[in-house]
Amino acid sequence: VNVVEALQEFWQMKQSRGADLKNGALVVYEMVPSSSPPYVCFVTLPGGSCFGSFQFCPTKAEARRSAAKIALMNSVFNEHPSRRITEEFIEKSVSEALASFNGNREEADNPNTGIGAFRFMLESNKGKSMLEFQELMTVFQLLHWNGSLKAMRERQCSRQ
Repeated sequence: VNVVEALQEFWQMKQSRGADLKNGALVVYEMVPSSSPPYVCFVTLPGGSCFGSFQFCPTKAEARRSAAKIALMNSVFNEHPSRRITEEFIEKSVSEALASFNGNREEADNPNTGIGAFRFMLESNKGKSMLEFQELMTVFQLLHWNGSLKAMRERQCSRQ
């Protein structure tokens, strides 16, 4: 099985079944510049998730296949119904967060607290897959790290 082709076909099939892929079904590969092994390749999926080669790769082609293999496994695993954000998942996750931080139920209902923001983000993504949620949270984290969230808060932008 050509795993690079299989990964591309998987995403084309998702698009043909109505998946909302803003940039189409294009899977993008990027090699880390290197003139000798081991070679490293990253693959970016249409939703924005990125996976890298996971083994020693003596050739650039092997690095590409390695990255495609891990991306395909994650893509297929993500399709399982248990990977969807449901009401039950939200309740369990919020309860675990409250227990971990010794929080109270009022915190979970207040979107101005960390746990409340977590609950808001989960509820906003009900029905989506965990991979889609992970992509969103990565963007959220990057906005936090580069100071954009603070700037938006100062301009009184809503969380939506």
